Amino acid sequence: MAVSSLFSETYLGSTIPEYLLFFSVLLLGGVLGRSLSFFYERRLRQTAEATKTEVDDIILYALGRPVVLLGIVFGALAGQRILAPAEPLRTVLNASVEIPVVLTVAWIAVRLTDGFIDTYLVEYVERTETKLDDELVPIVSRITNIAIVSVAGVVILDSLGYDVTAVIASLGVAGVAIAFASRKTMADIFGGAHILTTKPFLIDDTVDVDGTTGTVESIGLRTTRIRDFDGRLVTLPNSTIANAEVRNISSEPTRRVKAFLGLSYDTAPTEMDAAIDLATETVNSVDGVDTEQTGAWFWDYGESSMKIRLEYHVDDLDRWKEVRSTVNREIQRAFRDAGFEMAFPTRTVRVEQGGENGAVAVQGGAEGD
Repeated sequence: MAVSSLFSETYLGSTIPEYLLFFSVLLLGGVLGRSLSFFYERRLRQTAEATKTEVDDIILYALGRPVVLLGIVFGALAGQRILAPAEPLRTVLNASVEIPVVLTVAWIAVRLTDGFIDTYLVEYVERTETKLDDELVPIVSRITNIAIVSVAGVVILDSLGYDVTAVIASLGVAGVAIAFASRKTMADIFGGAHILTTKPFLIDDTVDVDGTTGTVESIGLRTTRIRDFDGRLVTLPNSTIANAEVRNISSEPTRRVKAFLGLSYDTAPTEMDAAIDLATETVNSVDGVDTEQTGAWFWDYGESSMKIRLEYHVDDLDRWKEVRSTVNREIQRAFRDAGFEMAFPTRTVRVEQGGENGAVAVQGGAEGD
């Protein structure tokens, strides 16, 4: 009689056999979920790997482990119909069902987004030369996961009876405070995103950023490092680069060189014509010069010389310094062999004698280019 009354007595609205049956259904749901997970891992995965598309692989990856929790959730939903709980057990049971459902959906969403990011976004960034997008991928994944977990947390708090509006307002105020405190960091991050999307330069490009000229060594999330021609490493914030005038020197197909050759005023017009032709022919004879863009002109009357403006383009950018040096040496040699006198800065001094006392007046003037 005592045992019979023990099993027939209700506790918080349900009897002991009903509780035992509830936990049995819950256990059955867990076993069912684990079985489905095993089936996913062993059977469906082989089928998915045989297909060309990767979407089914991502879905199977997302549902793999959460399936166990889904089985428990469905077991709880089925077992809840067995009980007739009284308060506060009813509230606890409702929450114990709603919370696993929210956690399961959030877990699946996190694994689903991670699968798409790892499959498609990572494959894309591996094909690019910049390292910036490699650093952005984990940040994008982390921010996405935080957003999913935050939404799930708000839903769980609402199911527990908390004032969600107050919680969201508190998070909003905290977010504004954090954003204000880290506005410089965020500006650099957005500057890095600007470099990633517009691609004004890539790794190993030679650039000029507001007077800083050198080779780009790395493009980070917040900063870009440039090795200048003195061998020093210059670190520039990405926000500065985003707002600066950037000249990508490596993007030029050729490098223009401008020079002025000075001939003395004793040079005859025919000799000037010959000198212009000789300068053009000499430049075009040097390997590494784009012969289609070479030009020379009688440009100006200087203080001590008549100037020839010479312009040419070096198409071998890896040897542009060597090519320029070779051009200068060849022009010097050609002009010397042709007998052209290269002018140099001079000073003229005129001495005048006169006056009652035979005073000497000296006048001088500097002449030079």
